[in-house]
Amino acid sequence: DELNFLLNRLESKGVCLIVDSCYAGGFNDPPNWNMSIYKKTSMSAKEWIDGFGEEARGQKRVVLMASCEDEVSYSGGFAPYLIDGLRGFADTNEDGIITAEETFYYAEPRTFRQNPTIFDGYDGELPLVDLTSRVDDGKEKKKIDNNQDTTIYNNLASNENSVICGFVKDINTTSPIENALVNVQGRDNQWESYENETYTDIDGYYFMNVPSGRFRVSVYADGYCGGQSQMFEINEFETVWVNISLYPRPSENSILCGHIRDLNTQEPINNALINVFWQGSEYQFYRNETYSDFDGFYSMNIASGLIDIDVEANGYFRKSIEEISVDDFETLWLNFSLMPKPQENSVICGYITDSDTLDPIDDTRITFEWIDYDQDLSYQNETYSDDTGFYTINIAPGEIYHDVRKQGYEYYNPYRVDCKENDISWFNISLNKEKIEVNIAKPLRALYLNNERIMPFLRTRIIGPIDIEANFPDSWFGGVDIEKVEFYIDNELKATLTSEPYNWTWNERKIGKHTIKVIAYDLEGGTSSKEIEVLKFL
Repeated sequence: DELNFLLNRLESKGVCLIVDSCYAGGFNDPPNWNMSIYKKTSMSAKEWIDGFGEEARGQKRVVLMASCEDEVSYSGGFAPYLIDGLRGFADTNEDGIITAEETFYYAEPRTFRQNPTIFDGYDGELPLVDLTSRVDDGKEKKKIDNNQDTTIYNNLASNENSVICGFVKDINTTSPIENALVNVQGRDNQWESYENETYTDIDGYYFMNVPSGRFRVSVYADGYCGGQSQMFEINEFETVWVNISLYPRPSENSILCGHIRDLNTQEPINNALINVFWQGSEYQFYRNETYSDFDGFYSMNIASGLIDIDVEANGYFRKSIEEISVDDFETLWLNFSLMPKPQENSVICGYITDSDTLDPIDDTRITFEWIDYDQDLSYQNETYSDDTGFYTINIAPGEIYHDVRKQGYEYYNPYRVDCKENDISWFNISLNKEKIEVNIAKPLRALYLNNERIMPFLRTRIIGPIDIEANFPDSWFGGVDIEKVEFYIDNELKATLTSEPYNWTWNERKIGKHTIKVIAYDLEGGTSSKEIEVLKFL
């Protein structure tokens, strides 16, 4: 609201404001005029609508918002597509000028799990980027290159030195459930996908070693609905208990059946997989699956409740229907027509090299996703570079997004590329080594009393002892291995730690201004430092 007020006072020929945040749609709300900053006591909704519209038209403002006012948004769900649009993909009328409106209408259908909105107070369209040429330090004008060098995550393998354990029981009788399958899925602290599973013993107890990371526990047992935990974090050498109670599986007195056919030829599809996810009123769930026969026919028993259905077959795009209601003793017919996947008659290839040494990088994973937003279709394919750094892959022509990852290197998503039919596209990629970065997580700008934060403050003030905590912002995204962390007070080395947690307690009796500094070292010889100035009393 305060930004809206200030923007309304901005004299300009044209403003494009891009808000990539949760609840971004609130940028079209009326300000809270009761705040003293505005020097006004009240304003009706009609006054606001009329006034805002008039001011916006007068200031020629376009606001691109990542989500509705009552909606969260997701990292990478909006801005990357805006960037692609500004790179040239949004130029729908092919006039060489990218406008704010074109950029929004390019990004909006590609954004997932949120609904971007636009306020357009500009007469006509607001131009943002001239694609025809750009001047670089007075040199010759040149066409903008949509190919970009990329970097990738460092995905060093984690040790399974943490423990997840717990009990699985019947929710009604609290009796232990033996031989239940316990599955753990998520990502470790190097952002690598991780999965592990085990079974419960006669007491319903399970135990497994896992790496540090962020995971979810799912449990399945014969005669029971599945159970699932929330996502949770686990640190190195930590034990996390996750107990889960399962509902008995309901009576499957209804029938789901239908035919699976080719969308174009209407021929039956044999051996298509039909997967059903059932959910009851108490959030219990189970999965069931079957396959179509030579006539494309399938049938299965299901319980009353809500079901989601996924149908997939080799050579076809998957099709899904969500939240179908099923009654007791009902026979529900659902027929599916599947779209054949396009021919993979395009080739993407190139070399992966180290940006510093230019040496080839082998075993780099390159994932490609083909997307048709008009028909809401997509599929993925992946390959790896060989010992010369070379990779090649066949994919369908069209709009392609690729994702590159290699242990020991930074990660960067290079966004969109386009492939043409019966064409070869070369993308040589230079990767940067992962660099260490350290921060001081404690103390912050606040008043601390005996190691407890009392209240925020303009400067850091400490009374009594304080824990100094070093952390690494990239630890969730493939951070490098740490050799050691040093702690300094006024450039005097006080402690050296070689394992987590990197915390050191400063309990000296000091009065006055002092400097806290931490220096981190990685296994490759890289360093990073951070320091803050504090006032200490006792």
